[in-house]
Amino acid sequence: MFRRLPCLILPAVCLTTAPAHAAGTDADALFFKRAASCVAVLERDATEMAGRYKAGDRSVKPALVRLTEQGFTFIGKAYLRGLRKPEADRLIDEAHAAQKAMPADALGQLSAGCRAEGAKLYADANGFEQMVVSNRAKARVDKLLAPKKPG
Repeated sequence: MFRRLPCLILPAVCLTTAPAHAAGTDADALFFKRAASCVAVLERDATEMAGRYKAGDRSVKPALVRLTEQGFTFIGKAYLRGLRKPEADRLIDEAHAAQKAMPADALGQLSAGCRAEGAKLYADANGFEQMVVSNRAKARVDKLLAPKKPG
């Protein structure tokens, strides 16, 4: 769900911020792992919310947009710190695998922490970054919630 974002919007975000680090630090590596873990759990939450929406609960759409903004914000911040696609995909795959073995209460705690952290990252972003992330998140949610076209 979130993996396609960097190639679509993040180059524009990079124009307004410091360049990505050429060589990652230990702090970057820790952030990349955390971001991947958060993106994975937020993807899971988004899939669940989309299912509720499609089952008739239209009230979840604003929360789904916020959730998607938070996930895209993690991706954007990781990109700006130097994470690129092959490594990002590997980290997200590892996070998905690790989360399959987690009990529901641990996943709930992870989700709550990631939502709070994602909201703070979004709030700390500049206006242009917020605009780009919000625009892409709304488009992604609209695509996610669109009825399937008969094939």
